[in-house]
Amino acid sequence: MIEDISIPPVREDGLQLQEERRIQRVFWTVQRVSWFLFGVVCLVALLGFTGSGGVFQKQTVYFADAVVELPRITRWEASDDLSIRFTTPQAAPELTIAQPFFDLFSIERIQPEPQETALASSAQRLQFVAEGAPPHEVSISIRSMHFGRASFDMTIGGETRMVGILVLP
Repeated sequence: MIEDISIPPVREDGLQLQEERRIQRVFWTVQRVSWFLFGVVCLVALLGFTGSGGVFQKQTVYFADAVVELPRITRWEASDDLSIRFTTPQAAPELTIAQPFFDLFSIERIQPEPQETALASSAQRLQFVAEGAPPHEVSISIRSMHFGRASFDMTIGGETRMVGILVLP
C-alpha cells in the first residue's frame, strides 16, 4: 500500500514547512547563548586563568631582599617555573619553603643548585652562594603531582609571605 504524500500548506510567512517556528527560535536562542559562553571560556583562557599562559597566570611576591615570581594557576602534571631574584647584597641568600608546597609539587631542577639544603620545622631551607653585585637569580622548575589549592609560607631574609597556587586538572 502506498502512503499518501501530502504537500504541506503555505504558512503566513511564505514558507511551505510543517515545522513550528517557536522550536526554531528556541534553538537559535540556545545556539547564541552557547556562542557567548564559548567566547567567555576563550577570554578566560587567553587571560591566563586556565594555567596555560596569559597575563594573570603568574604572580609576583615582594620581599625586602628578593622578588619571587611563581604561577598563580598551573596544570596538573605540567612543568612550571618559580624564579627568585635576590636584590640585596648577601653572601649566602636563603629561601625557606613550607612543607605544604612539597605535598603538592615536586622539584625537577634548581639552577644554580643550592650550596646547602636543610630540613627546618615543617619546611625546607635552601641556601645559595652569591658572588658579585646583585641581582642574583635562582630558577626552580616545579611539577604539580596533585590538583587542588596549595597555600604555603615562603621565607626570605626573615620575612614570611603566604603564597597560594591553584592546580587545575
